[in-house]
Amino acid sequence: METERIAGEDQDMDGEFDSVREVLRDRFRLSSISIAHAQARRSGLEISEPVVACLADLGFQFSEQLAKDLERFARHAGRKSVNTEDVILSGEPSFLSNRPVLLLCTFY
Repeated sequence: METERIAGEDQDMDGEFDSVREVLRDRFRLSSISIAHAQARRSGLEISEPVVACLADLGFQFSEQLAKDLERFARHAGRKSVNTEDVILSGEPSFLSNRPVLLLCTFY
């Protein structure tokens, strides 16, 4: 009985996480699209919708991975929260060279 209740709570939390993730993804995507179009106008260029969508999706994927990496750095250091050192470490060239999403972005 207790196990069933806990399993149900886990499913509720997973559903809530997915819902929050979707909202964040949509907001990130809208912001990215707006920035891409503004930058294109400022530069006097045109940018196709598939390219804008791809950039927005890659940016969100990179941000998700970065958040996971920062969490791992903090845990490895025995902390429960991320600090500036974790962010600096994530920007190290040796760390970034192992990021396929970042490498994909450099080709666009």
